Amino acid sequence: MPKADEVELLEAISENFHTYLRKGVRFDRVIGSAHPELDIDDIEALLRIHFVLTDSRGDPGNVGVIDFMETLEDRIRRMKTTTTRESTELRGEIRGHIDWQQTTKRRARSGRLEEPIFVCNQPEENYDIDENLVLKRLLGVIYEIVFEDLEPVIENPSEYEWIDTWTKADADGARHDTESALSLLRRIYERNIYLQQIDVDDVELTHRTIESVKQSRSEFYREAADLLDQFRQLMNQQLDSEEARSILDNTIISPEKTEILFELYWIFRILQAYENVEYQVLSDWSESPSTIATWESDDARFVLSHDSTGEGLAFNETPDGETIEQDGYLYRMNAVLDQYQDLSQPLLGRNAQNSLWGGQPDIVLEKYSSDETGERKLDQVFVGEVKYSRDMDYIATGLRELLEYMAFVRSESGDYVEETEDVLNSVSVKGLLFVDSLNQETSSTGDIDILQYGEKVRKVL
Repeated sequence: MPKADEVELLEAISENFHTYLRKGVRFDRVIGSAHPELDIDDIEALLRIHFVLTDSRGDPGNVGVIDFMETLEDRIRRMKTTTTRESTELRGEIRGHIDWQQTTKRRARSGRLEEPIFVCNQPEENYDIDENLVLKRLLGVIYEIVFEDLEPVIENPSEYEWIDTWTKADADGARHDTESALSLLRRIYERNIYLQQIDVDDVELTHRTIESVKQSRSEFYREAADLLDQFRQLMNQQLDSEEARSILDNTIISPEKTEILFELYWIFRILQAYENVEYQVLSDWSESPSTIATWESDDARFVLSHDSTGEGLAFNETPDGETIEQDGYLYRMNAVLDQYQDLSQPLLGRNAQNSLWGGQPDIVLEKYSSDETGERKLDQVFVGEVKYSRDMDYIATGLRELLEYMAFVRSESGDYVEETEDVLNSVSVKGLLFVDSLNQETSSTGDIDILQYGEKVRKVL
């Protein structure tokens, strides 16, 4: 069986990603690992970037922002207007058509019928109609995303192939003078004299207004309304599984980060085994950025974290000089770490820790209950180590890492979670090693097991 590739993983998790987006899930650690320069710190930013990368996907009836930009130059010249006649009183000059009835009345009121006062009706074009309000709001959204959200990308576009549709000149000449969509958007949004007359800052565009513009005779305005509606649906995280796959494909994962997708795959599989899962939402993220989900079951609270040491755990080991015998491995290692700390600042200009061991598991699930006083008490911990590999030597390294996490994990109090007599017996600390499909079966030796890609995950705690 071939190794699970990026396309297969995307297909495997897109339906789950769609479901969890609708519930407010945040995979910031995953997203940040893929494109740190973008500073994508929430799902809203991710969806905004996805929006400006949409295209028709080969379906002429399915317009995207890229398609809309390709024809913007020609179609914006035919912006729709309404004409009103403004009545203006002038002295000694005439503009437009003279309204003789109002002119006579005005002169009669002044008592001087021969005075050169004229009331004129002047035609005035009005651009602030629903169609143009929708168009201006849409272009404003696109402009903000491209020049603010994507600023690090457009400053260094060679690092991001997926931005080529915005930054590269149009080789087919569909746009004006083969300029890039980026340049076209800036020129039209900042300098088009008709667009500048439309003010949408204090205008509330209702759903009814957008639906009305969708029925416009002009395809240009119908597409603008469709796109603005699509954007609002994205901001409400209303999207189908195909669009979720497109987001994962185009916006999150760069090719060299397929291992992140693999970790995400196993996170979803663990969560599927539980009910009543509450996924991490926007308001909670600032306090616990690595937390993926929390839920309660049978008076217990569960917390699942990714690429983290968890909510109330420590994966770090330092030597205790008082309990070390006067010679041997620990005695000499303690001397090494003490000297390392003393020399690091004067020789290297940096501080050093006297850590004998430390780590950060790929997946951590904590189970808490409350004691008789109402205080939170840690009951069990699950540790998952993920190795996107079929190489047995690399997998063996993962097995050792998993066993170290299970043996050395400590609670908030500083005590080991697993009692001495139960070390690696999977009583309070359980663990699994997740790997790609292997060409051999992995037999279980107890609770510590290896799961291969495609195998079912049962409740781990």
